[in-house]
This record gives sequence, structure tokens and C-alpha cells, in this order.
Amino acid sequence: MIALSSFMEEARSRVATVEGKGQPFGIKAASVFFGFAFIWAGVGLWLVPGLEMTSYVMLAKMGLSILLVTAGVGMTQIATDKPRKELHFDARNRQLLVLESLPRQRMQVVQTINYEEIFRVDVSDTLLEVSGENGGVLVALDLDGEHARLDAVAQLRSQAIFPC
Repeated sequence: MIALSSFMEEARSRVATVEGKGQPFGIKAASVFFGFAFIWAGVGLWLVPGLEMTSYVMLAKMGLSILLVTAGVGMTQIATDKPRKELHFDARNRQLLVLESLPRQRMQVVQTINYEEIFRVDVSDTLLEVSGENGGVLVALDLDGEHARLDAVAQLRSQAIFPC
């Protein structure tokens, strides 16, 4: 099994393309703090006694608590890691594989593109775009820096996909 997995790793070469980069630590910490503060404020609103419990006061409390809890959940979602996509070249099968990260460091193949289906490849400073014969975009991935762009161009040229 180890020999097979190392063979498969050699057969595929990875390009450091990333989509959905995470937020910096400060933004994550602030969004988690304020998110939980909003959630607790929405729940705590019901613990504050009112002068009189009329239907209008109850309706206002309910609306405000729903708004605060929804905003809190939204703020905490900012801190979650987004799925990352990578583009792998499978020279043996002549395919481009688009992989997406899953929890616990696992990867899942999201899309498989045969080299014969590729009509055009555009590589800019921040974007790699693979187009089909009909002009539609087969896959578009953000490039994570200059090193990723140079690596992508080198891989495309070595697979005879990108013109020299």
C-alpha cells in the first residue's frame, strides 16, 4: 500500500493554487469574540425584566434577539476555514484534477478534465483559467502568489498544455 501511494504521488504533480484563503488571526479572534457576544446578548435580552410585558414589547424583544443571534452566528462563520482547491496534473492519465480540502486534512476530487478537452489556458498574476472548446470556463482558480503562478506555468508547459 505504501508503494502504491508513493507511486500515485509521483504520478501527480501539484500546483500551489489556492481558493478560499483563511482570514488573519486577529480578524478570526475578533469575529469569534463579537459573534459570541452578539449571541449572548440576544439570549440575555430575555433575562432583562421589562416594565410591562405587552405584546409590542415582546415582539420588539423577539425581533431584536433574532437579529442579534443571526448576526452572532454570521460573525462566528467568518472565523471558519473555507474549503481550499488545488490543481493537480496527472501525467499518466493525461488529466487535470481539481481537489478540494475536507476536514482532517483529506482531499476530494471535485472535477476531472482530460487534456483533450482543454482548448485554452489563461494565466494571469492572480488567476488560472482553463477554457474548453466552446469557450466556456472549465475551471478557474486563484493563484496564491508569484511562486504559484510560475509553478503553474512550468507544469502546464511540461505537460504540453500551455504554449511556450
